[in-house]
Amino acid sequence: MPRSLATTGRTTFFAYATAAWAFAFAAVHVYWAVGGSLGLPPGLSVRGNTPLFVIDVIAVPMCVAGGVLALALVRPFGARLARKPLLVGAWGMSVLCLVHSVPAVLQAALLLVSGDADTLTAPERFSFFGYEPYWFVGGVLTGLAAFGYQRATRGR
Repeated sequence: MPRSLATTGRTTFFAYATAAWAFAFAAVHVYWAVGGSLGLPPGLSVRGNTPLFVIDVIAVPMCVAGGVLALALVRPFGARLARKPLLVGAWGMSVLCLVHSVPAVLQAALLLVSGDADTLTAPERFSFFGYEPYWFVGGVLTGLAAFGYQRATRGR
């Protein structure tokens, strides 16, 4: 059996969930880059903010690459790729997402527990309770997919 198909059902689920997460993130960044504002704090436009526009332009191919990487863990085309680079990429993606999000997610939890969440501005609420948790979920999904792939392909 090709290496990328020797995964468990859970690994396959997490890999597809990671791909869906990444492709959805790419779609949102495209939407924002072309002027959409749904999901952004009131009054914020990516088109009117050059740094955010540049982030979106960079984020789209990175998100697509992350989705393709996740699929490579479980689809036949991944069997043609070396195991080690796939694992480095998957674990790297997981770590990047978690390093990006964990501090803000923890801070948001502290704000909720302390009752100070109502003092946040709209952009802060968007970051703490929307954007950063989304990164966190991606990091966890990618880590679970990488872990499953690593276990399923050990010794090959």
